This record gives sequence, structure tokens and C-alpha cells, in this order.
Amino acid sequence: MNNIKEITKNTLQELNKKSLLTTPENYFVEFRNQANLLKSTLEELDLFELLKASIDENETDIENIKSFNHIAITLAQRVSHSELKNIIVALELALKPSVNYEISEEIDSFVNFLLDNPKKIIEDDTLLRLKKLAKQRVTSDRQVLREKTADIIKLTSLMSRYFDKTLNEEDNSTEEIIKIKDELIDLDISKFSHRELRVVQKKLIDTIFKIEANLLENKKILETNKERFDYLNKQIEELQKELIVVKEEKQTDFLTNLLNRRAFDEEIVKMDKKFEIFKSSYAIVFFDLDHFKDVNDKYGHSCGDAVLKNFAKILSDLTRKEDVLARYGGEEFVALVHYQDEVEIERYLKRVKNTIKDSNFIYQNNKLKITFSAGVSYRNKYNSFADAKNSADELLYKAKNKGRNTIILDNDILI
Repeated sequence: MNNIKEITKNTLQELNKKSLLTTPENYFVEFRNQANLLKSTLEELDLFELLKASIDENETDIENIKSFNHIAITLAQRVSHSELKNIIVALELALKPSVNYEISEEIDSFVNFLLDNPKKIIEDDTLLRLKKLAKQRVTSDRQVLREKTADIIKLTSLMSRYFDKTLNEEDNSTEEIIKIKDELIDLDISKFSHRELRVVQKKLIDTIFKIEANLLENKKILETNKERFDYLNKQIEELQKELIVVKEEKQTDFLTNLLNRRAFDEEIVKMDKKFEIFKSSYAIVFFDLDHFKDVNDKYGHSCGDAVLKNFAKILSDLTRKEDVLARYGGEEFVALVHYQDEVEIERYLKRVKNTIKDSNFIYQNNKLKITFSAGVSYRNKYNSFADAKNSADELLYKAKNKGRNTIILDNDILI
């Protein structure tokens, strides 16, 4: 007891000499120094030394730990519950399929389980499941690539034979060309390349018909006017490049770089013509940013423009090049999305919603959370594009009235 009194007295004197306030932090540091000078052993100081010894030298400089506050700060820097969740979110991005989406639901289920139970990420069973999913993903993606490569080889091989016949032989027979054309029509294409290569296949068949009609005349022109043809072709290429630039400027929304309303109306005609001839299925999706007027009113129109650009960029990244994406007006966007099975549209919409949910829209140090509502209709359920479009538009406003941040499809599914 006398020791403690002496230590206390010396502590207060030293703090006074050093012109330090008698805060709990300063008092403990000096009290510990005075106790060491008097070689006194106290339970609180023993506890401090025990906790200090539990800290790894890789975590901090041990010599700088002089109080319980320093220990608390060091321990707080260890991996937290929220940091584990950040690791799991990053793990989800690494596992996401890039080509074949057949196991995406299994991956989503696994990630959701980890988000609910972050500590289980280091368990052996979890690591085994992670390895299995990663292996499945690589295997399935490789399968798709093998199938697509085989399909391309089939198609290019057949077309090579055709052009050899038509361009390199003078005595082509109509029967030979018809035979190759029939082979092209009946070409067996895998389900993984069905959408892309069927389009190419139809274009090639059309091209064959045109080549058959003009082959002899074109060959004579090429043989007798090759030099002039090359010159004209070069001029045409330059003009085409200029026309493409002009057309893109005319058809592109200046803020988002997406198609504008006029260009979208032109794409509708093409899309619906393909639908009538080839029965190619597609969905109409109307997106509308929630409470966008509040963003403009609170942060200004420059912030609103930045939000529109970022939202358009996310939509563009998640929408395939073969599909159509446009800014329909104001904060409203529209997409025409091809599919083989309706579940593909559901997965597409979930990817968009999850990406927007996980994204922060930053403007002048302001972090905004943006949500959207959407209405979706499937073209093949309606007599005309206008009817399908009106249905998607009505479903969008229905989603707005349900409280926003909702996607409603015309098959009664809500996302």
C-alpha cells in the first residue's frame, strides 16, 4: 500500500514537471514508469504486460505500446466482421462465370451463405466447396469455348470450300453450289453458339444467293478494272468511315453515349422484322431511376448528369453487343434483350440490380445510393411491338407505385 502511495505521488510530480495533463492515458503511462523504477508488481500492470505479449510484432511496433489504449487500437485493427464480408464480395466477383452461366445460381447460393456466416470462410468444408465451384466454373467455361470453336471451324471450313468453288474454278456447276448451300443450311451448331452463329449462317446463305447471281459479271469487272477498283474501294472506305462518324453522332445520346430515341426507333423496325421472319425471341425492358428529381434538386443538374452517365455505363457493361440499349428520355432507359429461355432475362436483371446495389455514385465527395424500377415484357406474348412496349411501360409504373426499387415482369415475377 505504501508503495502505491509513493508511486502515485511520484507520478503526479512527474506529470507536473513535464507539464502534462493528468488524463487517464498520461497517468497510466507515468504510473507504469514509476512502478518499474520502484520494481513494484501490481495486478493491473501484470495484465497489461500479458496483453502486450499477445500482440504480434508484425501488427505494430511493440515499443510504441505504452497503455491499454494502444493495445485496444492494435486489436481493433485485426480482421473484422465487415472486412470478412468485403473479402466474400470480392470472392463472388472472382467466381462469377464469364462464359457459361449454368452454375451461377449455385455460386450465388454459396456466396449468400458466406455473407450470412462470414466466419465460416476459413473452415475446411467451405474451402473444399470453394475449390469445387472454381473447378466447375473453369470446366464449364472450357466446354463452351470448345463447342464454339468447333462450330466456327465447321462454318469456316464449309465456307472455304464454297469460295474455292465459286472464285477459283471457271466451270462451276449449279448442282455443286446447291449441294454446299444445303450443307450450310443443315449445319449442326451447338446450343452454346446457337444465337451468334445462326445469325451469321443466315447472312452467309443470303450472300451465296447474291454471289450466284452476279459471279461471272463481278469476276470480269475485277479482272479488267482491278486498279480502278482498288482506288475506288479506298475512297469508299474513307467515305464509309466518315459516314459512320456522322451517323454515330446523329444517333448517339450526347450525355450517355447510348443510342438516342431516334436511333432506338430504327432498331425497333429491324428487331421486329427479325422476330417475324426468324422467330427470334427478345424482351423489352424499361428502366427508370428512382427519386431522380430529388438528386437534381439536392445536388444540382451536374450531379444528375454524372449519375445518368454512370448508370448508363453499368447498363452498357452488362448488356451484350447483340442487344439494343438506348436512353429513352430523361432518367428512363430501354433495352431489347435476346434470349433462348426466359430465365436468361431474369439472370440479366438480377445482375443489373445487384451491380447497382453494390455501386456507390460519387459526386464531389457525396456518396449517393441509387435504385431503379423496371417493367419487362416478352415480345412473343403480344400481337405487336406497340402492345409489348405499352405493357412494359405499364409494368414500370406499377413497380414505381409499389414503392420503387422493384422489377416486374409480365409473367408475374418480381425481382
